Amino acid sequence: MYQSGRENSELVAALTAVFADTSVVYYKTHGFHWNVEGPHFYSLHLMFETFYQPLWESLDEIAERIRALGGKIPQSYNDLLKNASIKEADATPVDHLMVKNLRDDYLALAQKDLDMAAFAEKQGDLVTANMMTEKATFLQKAAWMLHSSFTL
Repeated sequence: MYQSGRENSELVAALTAVFADTSVVYYKTHGFHWNVEGPHFYSLHLMFETFYQPLWESLDEIAERIRALGGKIPQSYNDLLKNASIKEADATPVDHLMVKNLRDDYLALAQKDLDMAAFAEKQGDLVTANMMTEKATFLQKAAWMLHSSFTL
């Protein structure tokens, strides 16, 4: 059983990094949803929506887990981005590059979630480990769907 405090500081730091990367991927997905253009507009607009909604829910779950472990959530975008390793989109790419960009980000985030799951399990935190494994499952499926949408 976990208690808030110093014994969770490594878990909180690792989860905060996952939270930050998830935030970047969420906003990138939502931004692409708003800005996609071209012959695949409608299908990609809908697909991106089906992905950003679970990402938003994921953010809330990760944040609540951080709080349950005694941590705090970054209060500014600046602090959030300091903890992120996945980069923001610098510009609005064309549709097939949006798909490739998100596919790559989803695979990277899925790996981070699996690494987090392994770390949490090693720390004896099976709740976090299970949560991260479920998130990686969604991200790998989303990456496959994106890859299947275009020949990349």
